[in-house]
Amino acid sequence: MRRIVFIFMIVVVIAVVALYAFLEFRVNEIVFVADRTETWAFGREMAVRRLYNSNVDIDAFFATVEESLISADFTENEIFTAALASGNPEFFPAFYFNTYNPDISIDEFEFFARITQEFAPNQSNFNFVMTDLYLEIITDGPMISNVELRPENPAEKIPGTPVISDDGRQLAINLVNVWGYSFTITGTGRVTFQYTYDIATSNLFSSRALEEQLLIVHVNVLRGQNGDLVIEYINEPFSSLEEYLY
Repeated sequence: MRRIVFIFMIVVVIAVVALYAFLEFRVNEIVFVADRTETWAFGREMAVRRLYNSNVDIDAFFATVEESLISADFTENEIFTAALASGNPEFFPAFYFNTYNPDISIDEFEFFARITQEFAPNQSNFNFVMTDLYLEIITDGPMISNVELRPENPAEKIPGTPVISDDGRQLAINLVNVWGYSFTITGTGRVTFQYTYDIATSNLFSSRALEEQLLIVHVNVLRGQNGDLVIEYINEPFSSLEEYLY
């Protein structure tokens, strides 16, 4: 009798371990479907939210996108609604940008940016995370200085240090364990943010879901006729390095 109970317990343990392993290794395939942008504070702050879905009907979704390009009646919200309906929302990272001018008498501007993971409408779980997140910033004239990083986990070290080019117009940052960063630019012109990252599952046995994702945002920092600060954010329509290069 004891032997039967012992064998039964072993079978139960194996079944539980097998079920746990199955749940851990099971990964829904996700694809990028849409960006949603939002500006506020007189256009000086902006967010780009990126939606990744699983179980996407690609043909139906792209038919909707192509129709929106032909018809001027489609708004960004309507396209985003179609993107939500195209599959199951799985991953919804958000990139925030903030530009301000502490002293309006001089062309010295402060940038603050952060990256968060948010819940998309109808999303119930956080199954994915960004990994290998890097940022390159390039300006067409303004000089970069005073870079500060804010660690996501203060107990862990931030890998590497920000690197500014000799001419002060390029900045490279490893954003692993960084939730936000700030820097100063001196002079007006265009500042381009280029994020590259991978997406991995967030379970115990993490695996890569998508590689070489790309977000490019331009920020035009200008003075109006009255000397007022004018900010224009432009989100490029690329979601991966492959799209950008080809």
